[in-house]
Amino acid sequence: NICNHYYTLDFLQDVVLPNIDNMYHIAHKKIPCYDAGSDKTIKPTENNGIKLESFIFDVFPLSKSMVVLDVLREEEFAPVKNAPGSKSDSPDTARVFLSDQAKKW
Repeated sequence: NICNHYYTLDFLQDVVLPNIDNMYHIAHKKIPCYDAGSDKTIKPTENNGIKLESFIFDVFPLSKSMVVLDVLREEEFAPVKNAPGSKSDSPDTARVFLSDQAKKW
């Protein structure tokens, strides 16, 4: 999700928190578990458990007003999720992106 979400504290406290119990989704997952017999962690090949998930955008229906801004990814998004020195999505590539953006301005 490459979105930025902005919420007021009043909205979160007065609207979201009182309704948080209704926002969970059941997701069937492969959940690693410990096997005492082999003293190892087992990585299952099939779903063996469930997780209760909730997503940041699940609060959209609770809002009285909201705005969506659509922007060009190549002008607004420089993720940092890899280590420095990586070929993509690193602090290095984000610095280059920001520098290139500043040159355009």
